[in-house]
Amino acid sequence: MLRPAGLLLWRLCRIICGSVLLVLGLFLSIPGVPGPGIVLLILSFGILSRDFPWAEKLHTRLKQRWHTILNRRKNTTTRGEDNHG
Repeated sequence: MLRPAGLLLWRLCRIICGSVLLVLGLFLSIPGVPGPGIVLLILSFGILSRDFPWAEKLHTRLKQRWHTILNRRKNTTTRGEDNHG
C-alpha cells in the first residue's frame, strides 16, 4: 500500500518542480530580464515530459532548435576564424 502512495507522491513532486521551473523559465525569457530562461524551459519540459505527452513534444522541439542554434554559431565562428587566419 505504501508503494503506490510513494510513486504518486514522487509524481506530484516532479509535476510541481517542473511547473515551477516552467513559470520561472517563462519569466526569465522575457526580454530585458537577465537569466537562463531558455535553459530552464528545456529543463522543465524534460521533467514534465515524464508525465505529459504535450511536454514531451515541446521538449523534443526545443532541444532540436537549441542544437540548430548551437550548430549555426559553431559554423559561423569556424568560418570567421578561417577568413581571418
